[in-house]
Amino acid sequence: MTLPPPDLIQALLAQPDDADRLMREACAALRSQPPEPAATAPIDPDALRAGLARIAPLPDKGLDVVQQRLLDDAPAGASTDGIAALLRPAELAWDEAQEIDWAVRHWEACRAAGQLDEDLAADFGDYWRRLEWSALRQHLVLLGQGHAQERRLLAYIVKTASRYVALSPLKRAMEARFPEFFELGFTLK
Repeated sequence: MTLPPPDLIQALLAQPDDADRLMREACAALRSQPPEPAATAPIDPDALRAGLARIAPLPDKGLDVVQQRLLDDAPAGASTDGIAALLRPAELAWDEAQEIDWAVRHWEACRAAGQLDEDLAADFGDYWRRLEWSALRQHLVLLGQGHAQERRLLAYIVKTASRYVALSPLKRAMEARFPEFFELGFTLK
């Protein structure tokens, strides 16, 4: 699983006013790295399942379908795993407009460098979906591991599950177990 460098997280926490520069540098470093063979390795289904089990008792037919969709999407999402980890770490949250700004800049630079497959290079919307699903997989795995930032992970999961019809069983399970995340005025911060 892709995680942001701990020194980057520490720098972002210590210097929040310098976040834009730090994230641009981190994105540039990500683009300069050759693709890792491990990045295309399939995600551990048991780790993903452990995160889903923290949301609803398993087996759950709807969550089984969501898990399979996330596993099927994982190899295609390999090119977005690194940026997903940078934009949505468990320790921090930014406004979505800022996430999209960084993602668009990264996407444009990757596209210009020929680092994306034809489909992702053609459509930022598809790139953004894959980025969000990459982040969702990472958040579910961390949730299953009992990460200390559980509340932020749950909020990220709600945000993504609420956006995509294919994830509606996950959204329903979250609404049943964590209704407070669906109340007006909830924030990730």
